[in-house]
Amino acid sequence: MEKYVEELGHLPDVRVSFRLMGLHVRKVDSDWTYPSHEHPLFEVHWIVEGTHGMVVNGKRYDQGAGDMLVIHPGMTHSCVSVQPAGATYFCVHFQIDDQALLEALLRQKEVYFPRGSDFAVEITPSLESLCTIARENKGAGLPVHQQMKAYAAVFELFGALGEQLSQHHLQVRSESERLAGLIAQKIEASVQNILLHGSNENDRVTLAEMAGDLNISVSHMNRTFRKVLGQSPRQYMSSLMLKEAQFMLRQFSVSIDEISLLLGYKTTGHFSRQFKRWTGEAPSEYRKGFVRRSGNVG
Repeated sequence: MEKYVEELGHLPDVRVSFRLMGLHVRKVDSDWTYPSHEHPLFEVHWIVEGTHGMVVNGKRYDQGAGDMLVIHPGMTHSCVSVQPAGATYFCVHFQIDDQALLEALLRQKEVYFPRGSDFAVEITPSLESLCTIARENKGAGLPVHQQMKAYAAVFELFGALGEQLSQHHLQVRSESERLAGLIAQKIEASVQNILLHGSNENDRVTLAEMAGDLNISVSHMNRTFRKVLGQSPRQYMSSLMLKEAQFMLRQFSVSIDEISLLLGYKTTGHFSRQFKRWTGEAPSEYRKGFVRRSGNVG
């Protein structure tokens, strides 16, 4: 009897990394100020109670309870409490390497989202969850179960941000953005093919072949991709390969010889030279450094 299998659903493979810094809840008095500064992270600044003043790129915003700011990397900002009772605020700084979310965040030009706006209403629950965890933790670290709760709330935040940003823009993507998205998908599919099938370097899909599939020239592909995403297609592919290599190097059960094969390199020496060009250190040095940074004994 012939067996029948019907696929009822599918999710793509997911490997994403993010970084959280300066996640804190603070109560400040009316005399508190913070000088103008900038940093390479996204920042969500949410008022829990009271009124708080923030100047972002020279524009003043007076936030009340429930209001939030979404500040881009490189934006200068300073703050001051603006009422006698002071204010309580919650702040999250983050980086994430998900290309779609990064594009949506960078396309968003508005900074201020008042309480009651669709954006603030959808984002607030995940901020409340993170704020609660922060209030419960006054030490240097979190127990494992609290870490997992924090990660879950962070991904809820990313999901809400992605949904609201996609709805908030409403504008049709430009032709350049659409094309850059297609190029990124082809590059990501190529890297996934390498990981699944261990493609030899000679068998990899070239950028010229990708351009041919899209009926554009390589120069047009490079120009469009760099204009939209700020890097060349080759740099984007290298960043994906580097991320996979670093992930595997953190898995101590996999040897460097095995990693070079999994990534489709002919020899371990070729992989090691490429990794050193990317990072300035050999794969073995990266692995040893990870052991030191994580406090493991190897």
